[in-house]
Amino acid sequence: MTSGISAGTVTMNYGAVTGASQKLTQYSGEINNALQSLDTALGPVRETWYRSGSQSGVEAQAAESSLRTSLVGMADIINRIGALLGNSAVEAADLDRSLGNNFRNQGSAAPTAYA
Repeated sequence: MTSGISAGTVTMNYGAVTGASQKLTQYSGEINNALQSLDTALGPVRETWYRSGSQSGVEAQAAESSLRTSLVGMADIINRIGALLGNSAVEAADLDRSLGNNFRNQGSAAPTAYA
């Protein structure tokens, strides 16, 4: 005798999926907040080093631009995954409820007589 979930059984913890969705959205916002802080912190650097015309200033500016592009892309992906998780939890809960209602309704239907 085995215990636990049998083969072919799908289980979903809707609360956990919704929680993960909310956390991902939160993390995406935190990345955007960090980018704003980076922008503020680099203000003086842009005024001096980047505008000095030195090779190292040009390279630092390119590195910042690359970092910013990567982080914006990462935040967008994290946000989209969070939204998809949230939608899947809602859709799965709706489907589960619908299937449960159909099952209950079939169980209470009067038996059909066949001739």
